[in-house]
Amino acid sequence: MAVLEQSVIKDNTLMPGEWYGGQLHLTPPTDQAGGPKTYTIIITVGSDRHVVEVSQGPAGT
Repeated sequence: MAVLEQSVIKDNTLMPGEWYGGQLHLTPPTDQAGGPKTYTIIITVGSDRHVVEVSQGPAGT
């Protein structure tokens, strides 16, 4: 847990007007049926709530 806490951005890391970005990579779950799926990812930062909808279905040709 201590290693994880060291990589977290502290309140005083960013100055007003600055931003911090990154990427989130998701590995799709294996589904034997192969049916479409929809996932909702909710990320709360302070008082901001971000909702990301992800749909997974068969690959197009």
